[in-house]
Order: sequence, then C-alpha cells, then structure tokens
Amino acid sequence: MQNATWLRRISGMAFVALPATMAAAIACSAAPLPEKLLPLLQSKSEIAEDLSKAVRNCVVRSDTDHVAFHGCVDWHSSVHGVWALIAYMHATGDKQYEPIVASILTPSNIEAERELLSSRPNFEMPYGRAWFLRLAIEYRHYYGTPALKSMADEVLESLIDYFRHCGIDVRSLEYSSASWALSNMYDYAQSEGNDAALGIIKDWINKNFARENASCDPAEERGTFMAVCTNWAWLASRVMPREQLAPWLDTLFARDRMPAPVSSPLNWHHYGLNFSRAWGLWEIYSATGEPKYADVYVAHFRQGYDDPQKWRGSYLGVGHWVPQFGMFALQGLFGSRGR
Repeated sequence: MQNATWLRRISGMAFVALPATMAAAIACSAAPLPEKLLPLLQSKSEIAEDLSKAVRNCVVRSDTDHVAFHGCVDWHSSVHGVWALIAYMHATGDKQYEPIVASILTPSNIEAERELLSSRPNFEMPYGRAWFLRLAIEYRHYYGTPALKSMADEVLESLIDYFRHCGIDVRSLEYSSASWALSNMYDYAQSEGNDAALGIIKDWINKNFARENASCDPAEERGTFMAVCTNWAWLASRVMPREQLAPWLDTLFARDRMPAPVSSPLNWHHYGLNFSRAWGLWEIYSATGEPKYADVYVAHFRQGYDDPQKWRGSYLGVGHWVPQFGMFALQGLFGSRGR
C-alpha cells in the first residue's frame, strides 16, 4: 500500500479511513473490515487519552527510591508507565507528557538505572527488562534519538545470557514469561539492525514456539496477568510464512480453546489478562487478516476497558499497571504510529 490510510466500504456504511497496518492485513486477505472493529477504531484516540491520564498519575509518584523509575509501585510498572506515555504521544500527536518524560529519562537518571541492572543481574529478569526494551523501541520511534540504546543493548545481552543458561519454557507464566520477553527481544534486535542477536532469537522461536502440532489451552492462564497462548501465536507469526500461519493457528487454537474474555477476575493479576491477550490477538489478526481474531480481540479489549474499575480502581490492585497494558493492546490500531 502506498498511502498512509486506506478506504473501505462496509455494506450500508460510509467510507472509513484505516491505519496502514490494518489496511495491509485486510487487503492481503481480501476480507471485509470486521464490523465489530469499527466502534473501537473510531474511538481509539479518546480511549488512549483516558488510559494515559491514569498512567500519568502513577508515573509521577515517588513510590520507590529508584532514580528514574520511581512511580507505579515497582520498577517494571514504572518502566511500562513511561513507555505508555511516549506511546500515547506517538500515536496521537498530543505532546502533553513530554515534560514528564524529559524529567524522568535524563542521561544521569538512565546511567543510574543502567548501573543498577548491571550490579544486580537477576533484577527484573526477564519481565521488567523486556519492558525496558519496549520503552527503548518507542523512545527511538518518537524522539528519533538513541538515548536509551546503550542501556537497552546491555539489557538485550543480559536477556540472551539468561535464556542460554535457563532454557525456554513456552508455558512460563507471568514474570517468567519467555514469550513476552522474546517478543520484545525480537522487536528490539530488529529495530536496531542487530542481526547476530536476531538470528539467535529467531532460532529459539522456531525451535520452541513455531514447531509443528503445537497446542495451547487458555485454561493455563487462569488467574494470571500474562497471556500464554496469544503471545505464543504472536511469536510464531514473526517467523512463520503467511501461508503456513493460518493452518498452524487452527491447530494451536483448537475450536474449543479459543480464549474467551475474563468477565469475573479471580485476583488482581487476573484483571490484566484481557489486555495482554488482546495485544497478541491484534498481532495475529494483522498477520492473517482473519476476522475471527479481530472479533476476539475486540471482545477482550472491551471487557478490559469498558468497566473503569478494572483498570483505574484500586491503585495497588490495578491502577498502577493495568492502564499500561490497555495502551499496548490499543496501540496497533494507530497504524504506522503504532508498533
């Protein structure tokens, strides 16, 4: 596609401008735009602003004594809080959070955080470190400068060493999630043109995630915040040819195992699962153009967002982290300004 947007007519509806990534996915599959996606597409900027306000409120706090990432209760939540503010600005063009980000990501603050991770090899391994790679990607995209590259390169190497020594468990949960870490490692290495690291990561994905007859049951995710099956599918979509991906996904997601949105969370962590499933569902919809994945994506996002108490209720329970998950789940709708 040559243009940044693409127009598509839905039966009985007006033309709608679509983000480039969505347009490409739909054009390649020759499928009509899933109608369930339209309301979310049309309200994405308002939703993003709503989420960003909750993120801002936690990022500026001093909940810990960390030099840069001191809000949002803990280090990793602060990292993805700062990421979410930059992602919001990148997606919408609203620059209101630039002073906050500038005050946090100063050279001296980043150097202090780099020294922290260097001195404590197991700190935030692998979950929080993977989020830092996502922050570095977004920072480079938005600001056009490599200010976080030095620290991010060290983080990437530390994650590679971690998986070399600990191995890869495709079903690992929550803070140990290999699929989450590898997704960010892959995207960071690719964005920086680090072919050596990218080759290692691709080999791990092919051997562990993109294997034949893979299957995953969403019941494994009960009570957790990090999706297993949809992240698994997202990773495979990075390395698998398009013509092989759709039938492979049908095996991974047997008909009776497609995830259903969580309507009654079992604990605080469970409140994030709808959003973390949604971001993988968006990626595999973009890779395949198959409406069924878009429909399930919308169902999960709406279940996670439409009741504000699920993401801006209890600060300690959900308010310090779930809005960031929502921003990541929404980001793909912004096309070339998304991931």
